[in-house]
Amino acid sequence: MTLFLVVAALMAALAASAVAVPLLRHRRSRAVGAAAAVLIVAAAAVLYPLWSNWHWRDSAQTPAAGPDVAAMVTKLETHLRENPNDLEGWLMLGRSYVALERMDDAILAYDHAHRLDAGNAEAALGLGEAMSLRAGGNITPEAAKLFEQALAIEPSSPKALLYAGFAAAARGDVAAARSRWLALKEMHPPAQIEQMLDARIAELGAPAAGNSPAGNSPAGDSRAGDSRAGDSPQPAASDADVSVNIRIAPAIKARLTREAPLFVFAREPGGKGPPLAAKRLTSAAIGTQIHLSPADSMLPGRVLTKGSRVSITARVSFSGQPLPAAGDLYGELTYDVGQDGTRDLLIDRVAD
Repeated sequence: MTLFLVVAALMAALAASAVAVPLLRHRRSRAVGAAAAVLIVAAAAVLYPLWSNWHWRDSAQTPAAGPDVAAMVTKLETHLRENPNDLEGWLMLGRSYVALERMDDAILAYDHAHRLDAGNAEAALGLGEAMSLRAGGNITPEAAKLFEQALAIEPSSPKALLYAGFAAAARGDVAAARSRWLALKEMHPPAQIEQMLDARIAELGAPAAGNSPAGNSPAGDSRAGDSRAGDSPQPAASDADVSVNIRIAPAIKARLTREAPLFVFAREPGGKGPPLAAKRLTSAAIGTQIHLSPADSMLPGRVLTKGSRVSITARVSFSGQPLPAAGDLYGELTYDVGQDGTRDLLIDRVAD
């Protein structure tokens, strides 16, 4: 058991500093009901430390995994070969693999835990999370079912409320998504998480007449809710905003033969971790002005700040995935936050 406690604390620290999956947004409210999948990038790195007993703020600077961590995981693997019915051990191994970006292994570990106890919410959440992260941040149909199952088991689970909210938004059930995210806000998460929820709720649009979220519980049942559900405003502008006019070079415009996802994100120059802010739009946004703000971040402590220099990228992804691929159209510029004002960002390159 001591080994499990040590690994659990270590994995929580790893999760707090993970730079596993690029942090990109799902589509705007006008496409909530479309077939495009909702991105849940880096939620694994946010929620485990956020609502666990580990002091994630103190661990935010913990270094990435090294040989000692790998040795700990190896010991846990050995323990489970000898004790294959240890549910908690499989759950811990799944968390470890997610923090180490070993998604295939995480799926196997969480699937084993789920088969041991199909009524365990953490097993269902972990399996759905790992499936979605392996899919590039897209909620797969199998993952959506697991998130709904977890929420039914534990209606007050913060992680289940967040992920089941994304799943509901992906299938166009804005009432359920709003209700779940409002319930999560009632748990008073850190300010940056609350800002993210406000932005996601605002993107859902106003509740339909006669369909107030007050009559929808997070799990979809009819029970009393929050009458303020539809009133969440977009976060106010701040000195840490980024503003760019998206343009495309005439020389490559002919390559844009159909509407495709458009990712706009800010990251530290040369950085390879999650973006500081990101939005997922469509190529229809080319020719318009796009704003990024601290509300467009989902990782606590990784936000746009006044006075910082960042790299802004706009990328048309024909694969629909957040990861770069050959044939993508993109453009970049360096931006001084709080000083530059609105800049023109020209998409003028084709990825090899």
